[in-house]
Amino acid sequence: MSKYDGTLQLRGEVTPLMKLLLQRRSCRRYAEGSAGEAQIEALSAAIRRFQERVGFAAPRLAIVEGERMREVARAAMSGVIGKINPWLAFTHARHLLLCGALCPPDPAGRARAIKQAAMTMQVAVLAATELGLATCWMAGINHERVEGAFPLEGGAELIAISPLGLPPEKRGLSWDNLVFHMTSKRRKPLAELVRAERWEER
Repeated sequence: MSKYDGTLQLRGEVTPLMKLLLQRRSCRRYAEGSAGEAQIEALSAAIRRFQERVGFAAPRLAIVEGERMREVARAAMSGVIGKINPWLAFTHARHLLLCGALCPPDPAGRARAIKQAAMTMQVAVLAATELGLATCWMAGINHERVEGAFPLEGGAELIAISPLGLPPEKRGLSWDNLVFHMTSKRRKPLAELVRAERWEER
């Protein structure tokens, strides 16, 4: 979540998308319970619509739950890099969103595929926020182990994962909120990161 400094406007208004950008934050603490079936279906539909609209062929996103989710979480936390997210072992979130990309062998093609996947992932976490779900974009994971535990369609390369869960009901004193407040002060204002323009239909 970024703090609104009053400068982010388009033609004199704060648009619904801008409000969503301001609302979204990374959560490491989730309320007990599970995302509803309707929420997961709506999120999957939003991802498909975005990819169809912009014509992205590289991204591969999948949502896992149950024992498969627990397998992926254990794989993500394995090795040295995976140890930075110990909270994932105890999360109340009941779904994981996996984001991958079909990467061509050439460096330019691979870079383009990863960018497409990252944009699709960003749309997914914003759509999840709009649907009342909490997320945490995670790249500090054991990518190879996750790919082994849950191979993505077409052998896509894993880019990131995110829990999908219910946001915490209270924002009291917790490690999650402490990290949020520490990082928020170091972030640039959203107005420096977003271009306030419209993409018109051709």
